[in-house]
Amino acid sequence: MAEDLLIWFLSWVHRVLAAPYLLPLPPVWAWLLGTFCLSLWCAFLGELTLAVVFRVNRRHIRKVGQEMMDRQRQSINALQAGDKEAYNKINKLANEAFGKAFFLQIAMGMASLWPVFFAAAWLQAHFGQVRFRLPLLPWDFNFLLGLAPLYILARLLFSRLKRRLPFFRQTLALARSVDPEERSRLLGPPPGGPQAG
Repeated sequence: MAEDLLIWFLSWVHRVLAAPYLLPLPPVWAWLLGTFCLSLWCAFLGELTLAVVFRVNRRHIRKVGQEMMDRQRQSINALQAGDKEAYNKINKLANEAFGKAFFLQIAMGMASLWPVFFAAAWLQAHFGQVRFRLPLLPWDFNFLLGLAPLYILARLLFSRLKRRLPFFRQTLALARSVDPEERSRLLGPPPGGPQAG
């Protein structure tokens, strides 16, 4: 039963992913359109994963960010007070807090990239033997040459689109409830640019 369900699901995913490649277009245009659609799926699934991870972990994100900023303030206060020993001890704690926040940020970023690896594997299975040659260059390239810029373009497009989608708009609102400095560092500036004051 479970195996049949998995086979059905993978077959359905394959049909959805392959549909743009099968449109009656010149082969290069069909490949570009299909790979761009695949990239949009990757951007959507990656952003969805990131939003879910943020929602599940927002208390922890707030705690880690607050600890980092508290330690930074404490070390600056100790330095301004001229207490070098306290500064060194607190600064060590501040560095540890920064390390936690830094690796949390990397983990959150990686949560949004996982679909690309599955897309690359799907492309390898379907277009692994196809080679592309660019004008004026003596080398030929595989599908990654097209996937990378199309994925970047899809991410840029989706970053503008997600503010109009309810789930992502709500997640951005929740992110604003985290300290503004931490929110900006984790998710980038709010729509319309950085907020003053």
